[in-house]
Amino acid sequence: MDDFNTIRLKKKSIEKFKEYSKKVSPNYSETLDYMIAFFEDNYLSPYDTLNSPMWSFNKIINKRMDAVAAILRNIEKTQLIPTREILESLFEEVEEKEPLYIERTQEEIEASKTETEKLIDYYSEESDKNRKELYEVKEELSFLFNKLSHIKNAFGKSYYRLDISKEKIEEIKSRFI
Repeated sequence: MDDFNTIRLKKKSIEKFKEYSKKVSPNYSETLDYMIAFFEDNYLSPYDTLNSPMWSFNKIINKRMDAVAAILRNIEKTQLIPTREILESLFEEVEEKEPLYIERTQEEIEASKTETEKLIDYYSEESDKNRKELYEVKEELSFLFNKLSHIKNAFGKSYYRLDISKEKIEEIKSRFI
């Protein structure tokens, strides 16, 4: 249940308010709420006088226009003016400078390398070769393990059997030995 309080007003003001409230809404609280909402929604003060019906609308539009003008001034200051200055500087006469990049042949590049760079290249190539060889050995070992099977012997020790042909074994020997 809403709490009600009293407000002391002049009798003349109360009579005017009661008459107006009968036209607007069924009770006094709603009428007062509507009035307050009107002033807040239209950014008005009770002391403002409305010279025209569009006064509050014009006031809101003017505030928005001021904000748009501020945004445009900011864009001009931070984006348009620096861009114009950059474009103007591009059209000014530019002194001839040496090119930043010089085209060279592979022989010139090799000739200009220091001893350290040559060693780095050599060891890098050797490392790549060793990685490739290691990969091949791992693949071959993986193949051999896949062909390996465990045999349980009833009499004696269990053992592993390699199920590949004699030619394949000879090929593996020739590659790694």
